[in-house]
Amino acid sequence: MSAFFNSYNYNPHRHCLKVSGIFVILLAVAGQANKAHAQTGQDGGAWFSANTQGVLGDRCSHQPGLRWWFDGHLRYRDDSGGYNQSILRPALGYAINRNTALWWGYAWINELPASGAPAFNENRMWEQLTWSGKCNAASILSRTRLEQRFVETGEDTGWRFRQLLKINRPLDFQPRLSLVAWDETFFDLNTTDWGQQGSFSQNRLFVGLGWKCSGKNQPKIEVGYLNQFLRGQSANDQSNHIASLNWFWTF
Repeated sequence: MSAFFNSYNYNPHRHCLKVSGIFVILLAVAGQANKAHAQTGQDGGAWFSANTQGVLGDRCSHQPGLRWWFDGHLRYRDDSGGYNQSILRPALGYAINRNTALWWGYAWINELPASGAPAFNENRMWEQLTWSGKCNAASILSRTRLEQRFVETGEDTGWRFRQLLKINRPLDFQPRLSLVAWDETFFDLNTTDWGQQGSFSQNRLFVGLGWKCSGKNQPKIEVGYLNQFLRGQSANDQSNHIASLNWFWTF
């Protein structure tokens, strides 16, 4: 498999066009969702995350082989005044080549609903395909994820599809500083007894700045504005305006 992907004739201009097309489609989905659901509640919040990944064994980061992944999240709602959600998400992966990797992971989620219902736990299994590359001076990341969701308030397994596209463009006057934008769309693939509906469920759109620190592994910080649009089930839709702060380490 590795030989097949490595022999693929990579054309950056062709991939720029494909990536641009995908990004336009994702934004169109988000825009149509907002148009279709005019009555939208508003709220503020703050999300924090720490994201790490690295190589297992003695291989170089650009060589095929096993990888590890971990991200943790802490999220607040009600204009940052109330706890909303925490996530712990480990995974193992295999890099097919320097651009493409397959992942399999687990996630534990604790959530306190905005409705005032008691907090509950969710367990997830997930599979993921990531692709990264260049489009002129910009770095591109595509992340395709399939989740199986097990919520303690019900018996059914919820299947969900997520597609993220991220663009990172270093600034000419300071290469360590970059413009960052990403969009992620969520589709529920089935209906469950704990409330998941088989349709488009939410969209997240982030715009902000990234800073690559000096030192070992060059950790990166990204800070900016995140809009989370939630499609209402029995109530109106929700648009959350979120201050987002994220740390990234690669080993």
